[in-house]
Amino acid sequence: MALAALAIVALLGLAGVVLLRGNRARTSSLLVAALAVGLIGADLVADLFAPKAMGAGIVRVTDPREWLVPDAVLGYRPRANTKVDVRETFDGKPVFHHTYTILADQTRATIAAPSGADTYVFLGDSFMFGEGLADDETVPSQFARLAGSRVRTVNFAASGYAPNHLVRAAEAGLLDSYKSPNLMAMVTWVIPDHLARVTGDGGWLGSSPRYMLENGVPRFTGTFDDYRWHHPIEGLRYLLGRQFAFVNAIGQQQRQQEQADLFVALVVRLQALVRERYGVPLLVVYSWPDQNTDDALLVSLPGKLRAAGVKLMRVNDVTTGHDVSKLLIPHDGHPTAFQDGLIAAELKRLLIGP
Repeated sequence: MALAALAIVALLGLAGVVLLRGNRARTSSLLVAALAVGLIGADLVADLFAPKAMGAGIVRVTDPREWLVPDAVLGYRPRANTKVDVRETFDGKPVFHHTYTILADQTRATIAAPSGADTYVFLGDSFMFGEGLADDETVPSQFARLAGSRVRTVNFAASGYAPNHLVRAAEAGLLDSYKSPNLMAMVTWVIPDHLARVTGDGGWLGSSPRYMLENGVPRFTGTFDDYRWHHPIEGLRYLLGRQFAFVNAIGQQQRQQEQADLFVALVVRLQALVRERYGVPLLVVYSWPDQNTDDALLVSLPGKLRAAGVKLMRVNDVTTGHDVSKLLIPHDGHPTAFQDGLIAAELKRLLIGP
């Protein structure tokens, strides 16, 4: 849309060069046309080198359509007491068709457990939620099944979340209902996409919780929309960045470092909150290129988390040797039930035992 508008501006400018009289008018039209063409070129070049997201070309239809509803604390959450019919296609061919069952507490349904069972709370985004999987195929459900259905699992996750959502959930008491002598541990799953999300770089994140670092500690400041409204230059930069790839490329290296620092601080903060408020450990599953990549900053982050005392579980340790077609939903990029099963088995070994 933005590129089309610039193309129209360029054409109008060129038309002005031809049709207008007077050197000043023609020069102004030429400058406008040149500026528009320059912006188009810069954006195309930046877009050429920008990473392409998986899932391009996917069509997803949900019923009800608006099953993620506004939430005053987290920005949005799954709608309570809802069964969501989800169909996904690629080039008209089916990718998956499942039902997501959302319970009264706005968590996703897992396998039923006996009263008083040991409880494990799973936190995260679409990977932990189980996007593209049936209720009984997610990590929390498979973990419960491997434990002989003797444990209770809670799937407190939603697509598009990041550590800032989870820290805010703990700070605001949204996890307090799970605190009991039966609570054994909490588990979360982090991915590289979270770096951009913790700074609100996503069109769906405007009403999500924003944090900034103060002396290395993340402090809640409100929502991203609130911040951009009160800091119009930042708001304008964000809006332009959504339309033009080259705007995002400006100061990208500094931006990535800020995202990395905030991401690490938020995960460390989440671990502290889980320990202090709920008296249980936090285990962090990570799908991360901690080797064999040129992105030194990205590679360094698991080590920084370990140095801060965060307990990690590396997904590659359990998926190595398996064909990628068994690990990722075709065209979609989310983990398959097979991959979730491998992760659930390792979590069961780490948290409960062989």
